[in-house]
Amino acid sequence: MQRRLFFVMMTWLALSVACTAPQHFWPQHDIARDEINSVALDKKLLIASRDSEFKAGIISKVKRAYADRQVYIRLVGIEDLKREDPLHYTAILIINTCMGWDIDWRVKDFLNRANNLDAIVVLTTADGEDSYPQLKGRQVDAISSASVVHKIDPLAQQIIGKLDRLL
Repeated sequence: MQRRLFFVMMTWLALSVACTAPQHFWPQHDIARDEINSVALDKKLLIASRDSEFKAGIISKVKRAYADRQVYIRLVGIEDLKREDPLHYTAILIINTCMGWDIDWRVKDFLNRANNLDAIVVLTTADGEDSYPQLKGRQVDAISSASVVHKIDPLAQQIIGKLDRLL
C-alpha cells in the first residue's frame, strides 16, 4: 500500500512539474510598453500581452478602436503585470499563451490580486483545447482561441464589445 501511494504521489509530482515547465523555460517575448492619450483621463484601459503576430493584430485593432476616444491606454508585457495595480484601471485586457495546459502563472498571480474580476477580459491562445483561467470560486470574462490569422477580426470585435461595456 505504501509503495502504491508513493508511486501515485511521484507520478503526480512528475506530471505537475512537466506540465508547468514550459512556462518557466520556453522563451517568450513581451510587447513593448506604450501609452496612448493622457493618464489624466477618467477611463483607463490596461492591455498586457506577450508578443506575436496574432496578438499584435488584435492589439492593433483594440488600440485603433479607443485611440480617438477619451480613454487612456497603457500597454505592458505580461512580465510587467506584477507592477500594475488592477484598481487603477477601468478595464483590463490580458492576452496570454497557454503552456502546459494552463494560463501563464504571472497572469494567474495578477488575477488573484485583482479584487474586481468583472473589469478584466482574458484572451488565452492555445493550439488545441480551450484554455480558461481556473480561479478558486471566481470567474473572469475569458476567451480562448488558436492563433489563426483569419480569427483576428472576429476576436478583436468580440473583445472590443466586451471592453465597450466596461468603458
